[in-house]
Amino acid sequence: MITEKKYSLLVNLLLQVMFVGILLGLFRTAIPALSESIFNVPKDSFIFLSTFIIAFGLVKGIANYYAGTMADKHDRKYVLMLGWTIAIPVPLIIYFADNWYYIILATFLIGINQGLTWSVTQISSVDITKSERRGFAVGLNEFSGYFGVAIGGILVSYMTSLFSIKVALFLFSAIFILIALLYCFFLIEDTKKYAIFLKKENPENMFYYVSWKNKKLFAYSQAGHVEKFVDTCIWIFFPVYLFNNGITLIDISLIVGTYAFTWGVLQIFSGLYSDFVGRNLLIISGMLICAIFLPVCLLSLDVSWWLICSFFLGLGMALLYPSISSAVNDNCEDSWRASGIGIYRFWRDTGYATGALGLGIVTSLVNIEAGFVFVSISILLSTSILILTIKKYGR
Repeated sequence: MITEKKYSLLVNLLLQVMFVGILLGLFRTAIPALSESIFNVPKDSFIFLSTFIIAFGLVKGIANYYAGTMADKHDRKYVLMLGWTIAIPVPLIIYFADNWYYIILATFLIGINQGLTWSVTQISSVDITKSERRGFAVGLNEFSGYFGVAIGGILVSYMTSLFSIKVALFLFSAIFILIALLYCFFLIEDTKKYAIFLKKENPENMFYYVSWKNKKLFAYSQAGHVEKFVDTCIWIFFPVYLFNNGITLIDISLIVGTYAFTWGVLQIFSGLYSDFVGRNLLIISGMLICAIFLPVCLLSLDVSWWLICSFFLGLGMALLYPSISSAVNDNCEDSWRASGIGIYRFWRDTGYATGALGLGIVTSLVNIEAGFVFVSISILLSTSILILTIKKYGR
Protein backbone atom coordinates (compact mmCIF):
# COMPACT_ATOMS: atom_id res chain seq x y z
CA MET A 1 0.00 0.00 0.00
CA ILE A 2 1.05 3.63 -0.37
CA THR A 3 0.43 6.47 2.03
CA GLU A 4 -2.10 9.22 1.39
CA LYS A 5 0.79 11.59 0.56
CA LYS A 6 2.22 9.20 -1.99
CA TYR A 7 -1.28 8.55 -3.39
CA SER A 8 -1.60 12.28 -4.10
CA LEU A 9 1.82 12.28 -5.78
CA LEU A 10 0.85 9.30 -7.92
CA VAL A 11 -2.40 10.94 -9.08
CA ASN A 12 -0.48 14.05 -10.14
CA LEU A 13 2.03 11.93 -12.05
CA LEU A 14 -0.78 10.04 -13.80
CA LEU A 15 -2.42 13.29 -14.89
CA GLN A 16 0.93 14.54 -16.11
CA VAL A 17 1.57 11.49 -18.27
CA MET A 18 -2.01 11.75 -19.60
CA PHE A 19 -1.09 15.21 -20.96
CA VAL A 20 1.98 13.60 -22.57
CA GLY A 21 -0.29 11.07 -24.28
CA ILE A 22 -2.86 13.65 -25.38
CA LEU A 23 -0.19 15.64 -27.22
CA LEU A 24 1.09 12.46 -28.86
CA GLY A 25 -2.45 11.68 -30.06
CA LEU A 26 -2.15 14.59 -32.50
CA PHE A 27 0.86 12.97 -34.16
CA ARG A 28 -0.69 9.50 -34.25
CA THR A 29 -3.98 10.29 -35.97
CA ALA A 30 -4.39 13.65 -37.69
CA ILE A 31 -0.83 14.24 -38.93
CA PRO A 32 -0.38 10.89 -40.79
CA ALA A 33 -3.91 10.97 -42.27
CA LEU A 34 -3.43 14.56 -43.52
CA SER A 35 0.14 14.02 -44.76
CA GLU A 36 -0.81 14.10 -48.46
CA SER A 37 -3.65 16.64 -48.46
CA ILE A 38 -2.18 19.24 -46.07
CA PHE A 39 1.56 18.65 -45.84
CA ASN A 40 2.22 17.75 -49.49
CA VAL A 41 3.68 14.27 -49.07
CA PRO A 42 3.61 12.57 -52.51
CA LYS A 43 1.05 9.77 -52.71
CA ASP A 44 2.42 6.30 -51.81
CA SER A 45 5.79 7.79 -50.82
CA PHE A 46 6.07 5.49 -47.83
CA ILE A 47 9.76 5.95 -47.05
CA PHE A 48 9.35 9.74 -47.09
CA LEU A 49 6.25 9.46 -44.91
CA SER A 50 8.18 7.22 -42.52
CA THR A 51 10.84 9.87 -41.94
CA PHE A 52 8.88 11.55 -39.16
CA ILE A 53 8.56 8.25 -37.27
CA ILE A 54 12.26 7.54 -37.81
CA ALA A 55 13.07 10.99 -36.42
CA PHE A 56 10.68 10.44 -33.50
CA GLY A 57 12.08 7.02 -32.63
CA LEU A 58 15.75 8.02 -32.74
CA VAL A 59 15.28 11.24 -30.82
CA LYS A 60 12.91 9.74 -28.24
CA GLY A 61 15.23 6.80 -27.70
CA ILE A 62 18.17 9.11 -27.01
CA ALA A 63 15.99 11.34 -24.80
CA ASN A 64 14.90 8.25 -22.83
CA TYR A 65 18.53 7.42 -22.14
CA TYR A 66 19.34 10.92 -20.94
CA ALA A 67 16.10 11.12 -18.95
CA GLY A 68 17.29 8.14 -16.95
CA THR A 69 20.84 9.40 -16.39
CA MET A 70 19.66 12.93 -15.54
CA ALA A 71 17.00 11.56 -13.18
CA ASP A 72 19.73 9.66 -11.30
CA LYS A 73 22.02 12.69 -11.16
CA HIS A 74 19.43 15.47 -10.67
CA ASP A 75 15.83 15.84 -9.56
CA ARG A 76 12.99 14.07 -11.40
CA LYS A 77 10.97 17.30 -11.62
CA TYR A 78 13.86 19.10 -13.34
CA VAL A 79 13.75 16.55 -16.17
CA LEU A 80 9.95 16.82 -16.43
CA MET A 81 10.01 20.62 -16.66
CA LEU A 82 12.76 20.47 -19.28
CA GLY A 83 10.68 18.10 -21.41
CA TRP A 84 7.65 20.40 -21.49
CA THR A 85 9.74 23.51 -22.12
CA ILE A 86 11.26 21.91 -25.22
CA ALA A 87 7.74 21.31 -26.63
CA ILE A 88 6.75 25.01 -26.58
CA PRO A 89 7.68 25.79 -30.24
CA VAL A 90 5.73 22.81 -31.63
CA PRO A 91 2.30 24.51 -32.16
CA LEU A 92 3.85 27.33 -34.22
CA ILE A 93 5.93 24.92 -36.31
CA ILE A 94 2.80 22.91 -37.19
CA TYR A 95 0.77 26.05 -37.92
CA PHE A 96 3.31 27.43 -40.40
CA ALA A 97 4.18 24.05 -41.92
CA ASP A 98 3.75 23.95 -45.68
CA ASN A 99 5.77 20.78 -46.28
CA TRP A 100 6.74 17.57 -44.50
CA TYR A 101 10.13 18.86 -43.33
CA TYR A 102 8.38 21.15 -40.82
CA ILE A 103 6.54 18.10 -39.45
CA ILE A 104 9.85 16.24 -39.11
CA LEU A 105 11.20 19.20 -37.10
CA ALA A 106 8.10 19.27 -34.88
CA THR A 107 8.37 15.50 -34.42
CA PHE A 108 12.02 15.91 -33.45
CA LEU A 109 10.98 18.20 -30.59
CA ILE A 110 8.05 15.96 -29.62
CA GLY A 111 10.44 13.02 -29.47
CA ILE A 112 12.58 14.86 -26.92
CA ASN A 113 9.46 15.92 -25.00
CA GLN A 114 8.09 12.38 -24.92
CA GLY A 115 11.40 10.79 -23.98
CA LEU A 116 12.02 13.11 -21.05
CA THR A 117 8.48 13.46 -19.69
CA TRP A 118 7.11 9.93 -20.08
CA SER A 119 10.31 8.27 -18.84
CA VAL A 120 10.56 10.39 -15.72
CA THR A 121 6.88 10.03 -14.78
CA GLN A 122 7.34 6.25 -14.86
CA ILE A 123 10.57 6.45 -12.86
CA SER A 124 8.81 8.69 -10.33
CA SER A 125 5.81 6.33 -10.08
CA VAL A 126 8.11 3.43 -9.24
CA ASP A 127 9.98 5.63 -6.70
CA ILE A 128 6.87 5.79 -4.50
CA THR A 129 5.74 2.16 -4.97
CA LYS A 130 6.86 -0.98 -3.16
CA SER A 131 8.89 -3.41 -5.27
CA GLU A 132 6.17 -6.11 -5.18
CA ARG A 133 3.68 -3.67 -6.79
CA ARG A 134 5.89 -2.21 -9.51
CA GLY A 135 3.91 -3.95 -12.24
CA PHE A 136 0.77 -2.19 -11.06
CA ALA A 137 2.58 1.18 -10.93
CA VAL A 138 3.94 0.76 -14.46
CA GLY A 139 0.52 -0.40 -15.68
CA LEU A 140 -1.16 2.68 -14.24
CA ASN A 141 1.46 4.93 -15.82
CA GLU A 142 1.10 3.36 -19.25
CA PHE A 143 -2.71 3.31 -18.94
CA SER A 144 -2.82 7.02 -18.26
CA GLY A 145 -0.48 7.84 -21.15
CA TYR A 146 -2.26 5.73 -23.75
CA PHE A 147 -5.68 6.77 -22.50
CA GLY A 148 -4.40 10.28 -23.28
CA VAL A 149 -3.30 9.14 -26.75
CA ALA A 150 -6.79 7.79 -27.49
CA ILE A 151 -8.55 10.89 -26.17
CA GLY A 152 -6.10 13.22 -27.91
CA GLY A 153 -6.60 11.58 -31.30
CA ILE A 154 -10.39 11.80 -31.04
CA LEU A 155 -10.38 15.38 -29.68
CA VAL A 156 -8.13 16.74 -32.42
CA SER A 157 -10.22 15.00 -35.10
CA TYR A 158 -13.38 16.71 -33.80
CA MET A 159 -11.56 20.04 -33.56
CA THR A 160 -10.76 19.84 -37.28
CA SER A 161 -14.52 19.86 -37.89
CA LEU A 162 -14.92 23.05 -35.85
CA PHE A 163 -11.93 25.05 -37.09
CA SER A 164 -9.72 25.11 -40.14
CA ILE A 165 -7.22 22.25 -39.96
CA LYS A 166 -4.14 24.37 -39.24
CA VAL A 167 -5.95 26.41 -36.57
CA ALA A 168 -7.30 23.22 -34.94
CA LEU A 169 -3.83 21.64 -34.78
CA PHE A 170 -2.34 24.86 -33.37
CA LEU A 171 -4.99 25.37 -30.68
CA PHE A 172 -4.98 21.73 -29.65
CA SER A 173 -1.20 21.48 -29.17
CA ALA A 174 -0.77 24.96 -27.62
CA ILE A 175 -3.54 24.47 -25.03
CA PHE A 176 -2.31 21.12 -23.75
CA ILE A 177 1.38 22.08 -23.67
CA LEU A 178 0.50 25.17 -21.61
CA ILE A 179 -1.73 23.22 -19.21
CA ALA A 180 0.90 20.52 -18.72
CA LEU A 181 3.72 23.00 -18.13
CA LEU A 182 1.76 25.00 -15.54
CA TYR A 183 0.55 21.81 -13.84
CA CYS A 184 4.10 20.51 -13.62
CA PHE A 185 5.47 23.76 -12.21
CA PHE A 186 2.84 24.24 -9.50
CA LEU A 187 1.66 20.74 -8.55
CA ILE A 188 4.38 18.15 -9.24
CA GLU A 189 6.71 17.24 -6.36
CA ASP A 190 10.07 15.58 -6.91
CA THR A 191 10.05 11.89 -5.85
CA LYS A 192 13.74 11.00 -5.84
CA LYS A 193 13.80 11.25 -2.04
CA TYR A 194 11.37 8.31 -1.84
CA ALA A 195 13.60 5.88 -3.76
CA ILE A 196 15.48 3.32 -1.66
CA PHE A 197 19.17 3.38 -2.53
CA LEU A 198 21.23 0.44 -1.33
CA LYS A 199 25.00 0.71 -1.34
CA LYS A 200 25.84 -1.76 -4.09
CA GLU A 201 28.48 -1.53 -6.75
CA ASN A 202 27.07 -0.30 -10.04
CA PRO A 203 28.00 -1.86 -13.41
CA GLU A 204 31.11 -0.16 -14.79
CA ASN A 205 29.67 0.25 -18.30
CA MET A 206 25.95 0.63 -17.72
CA PHE A 207 24.92 0.81 -21.38
CA TYR A 208 26.85 -2.36 -22.29
CA TYR A 209 25.57 -4.17 -19.20
CA VAL A 210 21.89 -3.50 -19.88
CA SER A 211 22.13 -3.85 -23.67
CA TRP A 212 24.11 -7.09 -23.84
CA LYS A 213 26.02 -8.42 -20.80
CA ASN A 214 22.93 -9.12 -18.70
CA LYS A 215 21.18 -11.56 -21.04
CA LYS A 216 17.76 -11.15 -19.46
CA LEU A 217 17.89 -7.38 -19.84
CA PHE A 218 19.12 -7.90 -23.42
CA ALA A 219 16.15 -10.19 -24.16
CA TYR A 220 13.64 -7.73 -22.73
CA SER A 221 15.29 -4.83 -24.58
CA GLN A 222 15.13 -6.57 -27.96
CA ALA A 223 11.51 -7.56 -27.32
CA GLY A 224 10.68 -3.95 -26.47
CA HIS A 225 12.49 -2.80 -29.60
CA VAL A 226 10.60 -5.12 -31.95
CA GLU A 227 7.14 -4.70 -30.39
CA LYS A 228 7.40 -1.06 -31.44
CA PHE A 229 7.14 -2.30 -35.04
CA VAL A 230 3.46 -3.00 -34.30
CA ASP A 231 2.87 0.48 -32.93
CA THR A 232 4.74 2.00 -35.88
CA CYS A 233 2.57 0.13 -38.37
CA ILE A 234 -0.59 1.29 -36.62
CA TRP A 235 0.77 4.84 -36.35
CA ILE A 236 1.80 5.26 -40.00
CA PHE A 237 -0.12 2.77 -42.09
CA PHE A 238 -3.48 2.45 -40.38
CA PRO A 239 -4.40 6.12 -41.05
CA VAL A 240 -2.87 6.18 -44.56
CA TYR A 241 -4.27 2.80 -45.64
CA LEU A 242 -7.75 3.52 -44.32
CA PHE A 243 -7.89 7.16 -45.51
CA ASN A 244 -6.83 6.11 -49.03
CA ASN A 245 -9.59 3.47 -49.00
CA GLY A 246 -12.33 6.00 -48.24
CA ILE A 247 -12.56 5.73 -44.46
CA THR A 248 -13.30 9.09 -42.80
CA LEU A 249 -10.92 10.80 -40.38
CA ILE A 250 -13.46 10.41 -37.57
CA ASP A 251 -13.71 6.64 -38.18
CA ILE A 252 -9.92 6.39 -38.38
CA SER A 253 -9.62 8.19 -35.04
CA LEU A 254 -12.10 5.70 -33.53
CA ILE A 255 -10.18 2.72 -34.92
CA VAL A 256 -6.81 3.98 -33.72
CA GLY A 257 -8.44 5.21 -30.52
CA THR A 258 -9.90 1.75 -29.83
CA TYR A 259 -6.40 0.29 -30.05
CA ALA A 260 -4.90 2.95 -27.79
CA PHE A 261 -7.84 2.95 -25.34
CA THR A 262 -7.85 -0.86 -25.01
CA TRP A 263 -4.09 -0.88 -24.61
CA GLY A 264 -4.27 1.86 -22.02
CA VAL A 265 -7.17 0.63 -19.86
CA LEU A 266 -6.21 -3.04 -19.76
CA GLN A 267 -2.68 -2.22 -18.64
CA ILE A 268 -4.07 -1.41 -15.19
CA PHE A 269 -5.09 -5.07 -14.85
CA SER A 270 -2.24 -6.70 -16.76
CA GLY A 271 0.36 -4.73 -14.80
CA LEU A 272 -1.20 -5.82 -11.51
CA TYR A 273 -1.68 -9.40 -12.77
CA SER A 274 2.01 -9.61 -13.70
CA ASP A 275 2.88 -8.92 -10.05
CA PHE A 276 1.24 -12.24 -9.17
CA VAL A 277 1.81 -14.57 -12.15
CA GLY A 278 5.12 -13.21 -13.40
CA ARG A 279 6.01 -11.10 -16.42
CA ASN A 280 7.07 -13.59 -19.09
CA LEU A 281 3.75 -15.39 -19.70
CA LEU A 282 2.03 -12.05 -20.36
CA ILE A 283 4.86 -10.78 -22.57
CA ILE A 284 4.85 -13.89 -24.79
CA SER A 285 1.03 -14.03 -24.99
CA GLY A 286 0.85 -10.37 -25.97
CA MET A 287 3.53 -10.74 -28.64
CA LEU A 288 1.72 -13.69 -30.22
CA ILE A 289 -1.66 -11.92 -30.22
CA CYS A 290 -0.11 -8.93 -32.05
CA ALA A 291 1.66 -11.20 -34.56
CA ILE A 292 -1.65 -12.89 -35.42
CA PHE A 293 -4.07 -9.96 -35.56
CA LEU A 294 -1.99 -7.38 -37.45
CA PRO A 295 -2.14 -9.16 -40.84
CA VAL A 296 -5.70 -10.35 -40.08
CA CYS A 297 -6.82 -6.67 -40.25
CA LEU A 298 -6.40 -6.76 -44.03
CA LEU A 299 -9.18 -9.32 -44.56
CA SER A 300 -11.86 -6.61 -44.74
CA LEU A 301 -12.33 -2.85 -45.12
CA ASP A 302 -15.40 -2.82 -42.91
CA VAL A 303 -14.96 -0.34 -40.05
CA SER A 304 -16.41 -2.78 -37.50
CA TRP A 305 -13.82 -5.40 -38.54
CA TRP A 306 -10.99 -2.95 -38.00
CA LEU A 307 -12.45 -1.99 -34.63
CA ILE A 308 -12.42 -5.66 -33.57
CA CYS A 309 -8.83 -6.15 -34.77
CA SER A 310 -7.76 -2.92 -33.07
CA PHE A 311 -9.24 -4.20 -29.82
CA PHE A 312 -7.19 -7.40 -29.99
CA LEU A 313 -4.03 -5.51 -30.96
CA GLY A 314 -4.64 -3.26 -27.95
CA LEU A 315 -5.11 -6.36 -25.79
CA GLY A 316 -1.82 -7.80 -27.00
CA MET A 317 0.03 -4.57 -26.29
CA ALA A 318 -1.63 -4.29 -22.88
CA LEU A 319 -0.33 -7.73 -21.92
CA LEU A 320 3.25 -7.25 -23.08
CA TYR A 321 3.96 -3.54 -22.58
CA PRO A 322 3.88 -2.99 -18.80
CA SER A 323 5.17 -6.52 -18.26
CA ILE A 324 8.42 -5.85 -20.16
CA SER A 325 8.97 -2.56 -18.33
CA SER A 326 8.28 -4.26 -15.00
CA ALA A 327 10.66 -7.10 -15.86
CA VAL A 328 13.39 -4.54 -16.51
CA ASN A 329 12.63 -2.88 -13.16
CA ASP A 330 12.89 -6.30 -11.49
CA ASN A 331 16.41 -6.77 -12.83
CA CYS A 332 17.77 -3.32 -11.90
CA GLU A 333 19.13 -2.13 -8.55
CA ASP A 334 17.56 1.07 -7.19
CA SER A 335 20.95 2.82 -7.22
CA TRP A 336 20.99 2.64 -11.04
CA ARG A 337 17.35 1.82 -11.80
CA ALA A 338 16.56 5.13 -13.53
CA SER A 339 19.60 4.72 -15.79
CA GLY A 340 18.71 1.09 -16.50
CA ILE A 341 15.14 2.00 -17.41
CA GLY A 342 16.44 4.83 -19.59
CA ILE A 343 18.68 2.42 -21.51
CA TYR A 344 15.85 -0.08 -21.96
CA ARG A 345 13.57 2.70 -23.16
CA PHE A 346 16.32 3.83 -25.55
CA TRP A 347 16.26 0.41 -27.21
CA ARG A 348 12.48 0.16 -27.02
CA ASP A 349 11.70 3.48 -28.67
CA THR A 350 14.44 3.32 -31.31
CA GLY A 351 12.24 0.45 -32.48
CA TYR A 352 10.06 3.17 -33.99
CA ALA A 353 12.97 4.16 -36.26
CA THR A 354 13.93 0.58 -37.18
CA GLY A 355 10.30 -0.38 -37.74
CA ALA A 356 9.54 2.71 -39.82
CA LEU A 357 12.62 2.16 -41.99
CA GLY A 358 11.82 -1.51 -42.49
CA LEU A 359 8.17 -0.80 -43.22
CA GLY A 360 9.09 2.00 -45.63
CA ILE A 361 11.45 -0.26 -47.59
CA VAL A 362 9.08 -3.25 -47.69
CA THR A 363 6.02 -1.23 -48.71
CA SER A 364 7.99 0.62 -51.39
CA LEU A 365 9.38 -2.59 -52.86
CA VAL A 366 6.18 -4.66 -52.57
CA ASN A 367 3.01 -2.99 -51.22
CA ILE A 368 1.49 -1.70 -48.00
CA GLU A 369 -0.04 -5.08 -47.18
CA ALA A 370 3.43 -6.67 -47.19
CA GLY A 371 4.42 -4.24 -44.44
CA PHE A 372 1.84 -5.78 -42.11
CA VAL A 373 3.29 -9.26 -42.77
CA PHE A 374 6.86 -7.99 -42.23
CA VAL A 375 5.93 -6.77 -38.75
CA SER A 376 4.20 -10.05 -37.87
CA ILE A 377 7.27 -12.12 -38.81
CA SER A 378 9.55 -9.75 -36.86
CA ILE A 379 7.42 -10.20 -33.74
CA LEU A 380 7.56 -13.99 -34.02
CA LEU A 381 11.37 -13.96 -34.32
CA SER A 382 11.70 -11.62 -31.33
CA THR A 383 9.41 -13.84 -29.25
CA SER A 384 11.57 -16.84 -30.10
CA ILE A 385 14.69 -15.03 -28.83
CA LEU A 386 12.91 -14.18 -25.58
CA ILE A 387 11.69 -17.75 -25.02
CA LEU A 388 15.15 -19.23 -25.66
CA THR A 389 16.75 -16.70 -23.27
CA ILE A 390 14.22 -17.46 -20.53
CA LYS A 391 14.89 -21.20 -20.89
CA LYS A 392 18.66 -20.70 -20.68
CA TYR A 393 18.97 -18.00 -18.02
CA GLY A 394 15.80 -18.56 -16.00
CA ARG A 395 12.90 -16.31 -15.08
